[in-house]
Amino acid sequence: MSDGGDLVEFLRRIFERRRERAASSEILGVLGSSNNDGNTAALTSAVFAPLPNSALVNLNNLAIAPYDYQNRHDNDDFLQLAEKIVAAKTIVFASPVYWYSMSAQMKIFFDRLTGLTKTHKHLGKALAGKSAFLIATGGSPEPPASFEPPFAETARYFNLCWGGMLYQPGDDAIDVAAAEDFAKRIDRSTYEAPACAA
Repeated sequence: MSDGGDLVEFLRRIFERRRERAASSEILGVLGSSNNDGNTAALTSAVFAPLPNSALVNLNNLAIAPYDYQNRHDNDDFLQLAEKIVAAKTIVFASPVYWYSMSAQMKIFFDRLTGLTKTHKHLGKALAGKSAFLIATGGSPEPPASFEPPFAETARYFNLCWGGMLYQPGDDAIDVAAAEDFAKRIDRSTYEAPACAA
């Protein structure tokens, strides 16, 4: 009798996983900003509005602890988010420029990616071949030269195809045409073979 129960449980888990995969988003955005209603969130919403089968995760709504060499934080929300990223075809990072770099929320998330090179290598390897993009806003007309490289180089480290960045000065009105063009680039890279930037 227990064998039959085990089989039922086994099949239930298989169907549950398939349902989760079917419900997963093809395009997953990861927003890291101290202001949930700020310029970066607004620009990201404008880019995501026309994208089918997309979802946006706000890092402020997750409990992600700083990287720890002893892996004592594996029970927080990071691995769950990493699995969602692996299930997607395209990842879109969104961060304001804070002191020439990414936000604190995004930096903690990026530091935790170290776990995908060590104890959770299977997740890190599963990122290969996906596409990654960046949405950003800041106080200057142009982003600092130091801003994009950590995103692009991390993407390349995991063998993601780097699709580039959409940047807009935070005080300007959202350039809807630029947001729509960027959304089209994201959409193309998701549903066609991505042409990786050099």
